[in-house]
Amino acid sequence: MGSTLNDRKALIRLLEQNPLVAWAGGKGTAGVSYFSYQGGTFQTTFSVEPDSEAALEEMVRELAEWRLTEYLDRVRTQTAGFSTLKVSHANGRPILFLPPEPERSDLPEGWTDVFVDGAMYSANFVKVAINLVRKAGDEANQLPKILRQWFGPDAGAPGTRHTVALEVKDDRWHLKPLGRRGGELQLWGSYSREEIPPLFGLAFSTAIWNAGFVKRPGHIFLLATLDKSGHGSEFQYKDHFISRNEFEWQSQNRTAQDDADGQAIRYHAERGLAVHLFVRSQKKTPRGAAPFVYCGDVQFFDWHGDQPITVKWKLQSDVPDAVWSSLTRPK
Repeated sequence: MGSTLNDRKALIRLLEQNPLVAWAGGKGTAGVSYFSYQGGTFQTTFSVEPDSEAALEEMVRELAEWRLTEYLDRVRTQTAGFSTLKVSHANGRPILFLPPEPERSDLPEGWTDVFVDGAMYSANFVKVAINLVRKAGDEANQLPKILRQWFGPDAGAPGTRHTVALEVKDDRWHLKPLGRRGGELQLWGSYSREEIPPLFGLAFSTAIWNAGFVKRPGHIFLLATLDKSGHGSEFQYKDHFISRNEFEWQSQNRTAQDDADGQAIRYHAERGLAVHLFVRSQKKTPRGAAPFVYCGDVQFFDWHGDQPITVKWKLQSDVPDAVWSSLTRPK
């Protein structure tokens, strides 16, 4: 599966087999097809008023990205001895839901020993969930505490996509977080691409996060590399600091001011979208991929051009001397 995600043609074939066939075939919508897929184009089978087109496009794009990520994660983890469990809520507390049939056919039933962060617990596997996790000799349910330690106080809350791996190692069941929150996000801290999503309670997926512009529910992430010499000509976006508290960023070539992404950028504050700026000087270091410096949430204050758009962002704090030196030193 990993090789498929890195092969564009193979990935397209995989998505054409499912879920695009299901979406275009009306699966889950009583046989009514609201979408079609022909000649490599995925589109609606209905029309809307011109004033509603942008809102519909944004909603469909967001839902499609979420479902594609969910599908790719599910396919990736459908291996023997490994299952992905969804963190959700029941009676105001986080709980683990088991995968649907037939994926859970090989999972245990009833009380089963599991290891969590190296300690042994007893977990109760009921029909569709793990609802209780206890230590030996203690009747208290430790599951909410464990999940909140892994993902923070909003573990499993609506709008989050926290997941947990259940796997067999050395004939023992283990629970571990996928996209664990590795501490609090620190302004001017350095983070690899893979470390960024868990800091916001999100799961990392190469298909989504290997980009400079990432839009998730409630968030926009700008991952900018200042020195583009290691990029192809199609990725030569002009990103740079104007001053210690202003950053100029250029969108992808296809982005227009009046399309869904352009409107989300311009009206992010009105739409409740936080824009997080991560910047690095170069793509690589002698040790591998260079980390990004978190420059905080930024605010739109100007733009010009179209396809691509050049956007000016205002930082909430001036870049400190040490960080400024590391990001803007001559190459």
